[in-house]
Amino acid sequence: MDINSLVAYTVVATFFAGAFSYVVLKPLNKSIEDLQLIMKGLREELKKSEERRHALEVKVAEIDQSTRSAHHRLDDHIKEGVG
Repeated sequence: MDINSLVAYTVVATFFAGAFSYVVLKPLNKSIEDLQLIMKGLREELKKSEERRHALEVKVAEIDQSTRSAHHRLDDHIKEGVG
């Protein structure tokens, strides 16, 4: 193998490596970056959803306690009226 063949193979290999990088790796990297942005957005949305769910749980607990208190007062009122 002479030096000219070696140079020719190197040029061809470099061309294919560059083409592979441009055709395959560049779009793949762009897709990965887009997915990272989507995941970040989903994480933020999930956090907001968790905060809303927690706020609703607190409100339901408050309503439950208020309802129990109202039932207790009604029961006391009924007992006083009957007794």
